Amino acid sequence: MTADPVLAAIRLTTQLNARLWSTDSTPPASPEVTAHLVIGDDAAHHVIDPESRLGLDPLHANELSAALSAAVLLEPTGWVLVLPRPGHLGELRGPAATNTAALAAGAVVVSRTAGAAWVPTVVGAAVQWTVQVATAPADPPAPADAERALSEALVAATHTLEELEVAGGARPGTPGQVRLPKAYGQRRQHALDRALLLHQACAAALEEDGSALSSFEMERRRTALTPLLGLTSDVVVAACSTPP
Repeated sequence: MTADPVLAAIRLTTQLNARLWSTDSTPPASPEVTAHLVIGDDAAHHVIDPESRLGLDPLHANELSAALSAAVLLEPTGWVLVLPRPGHLGELRGPAATNTAALAAGAVVVSRTAGAAWVPTVVGAAVQWTVQVATAPADPPAPADAERALSEALVAATHTLEELEVAGGARPGTPGQVRLPKAYGQRRQHALDRALLLHQACAAALEEDGSALSSFEMERRRTALTPLLGLTSDVVVAACSTPP
């Protein structure tokens, strides 16, 4: 099974943040356990640090556990998940090479203050992370604001989506699941699950050939669904990147 760079970036962001936001009731896991949780069902994860931003060997692939330990020491405030897409860089602020790599990957994990970004490259069932220079990202949306915007857009698009059997009962399949660390709480978990399911449903509908629809109906579907993809991404980013 091919690895998913977005799900991998979600796991990396939330596990890094959980180590920073740990409390007496939610102590941090060891680097080895954290690495296992980031890898999930993927075959393996390795880290390339060509400029030694994390202080790792710049010439060889490094173990994920060592990179996680170095990242926690490097960035004391938190990590931001960014899901860039053409025409919308999200919270990315450069440099250009990092923006380009992040766009190609569809996901990137950026330190708030330390000038580092983890860019995933999928190699079959494995993920290779490349640590690149990054400008401090913009603040992600607040979770409540992102969820409200998505809900309002869903209400506005309800009629079209029901006609297309997206919101009213379509079964796009089981979305990728990510269990958030306990530090995030159940509300964040619910928001993440909902956003991932809606994103998959909308993406599946947009990818259909539309042979049963007129050109007018296809345009209605595109107009209704395309904004929802960005709003679901905003909810995922907010749920993963903002301290609980």
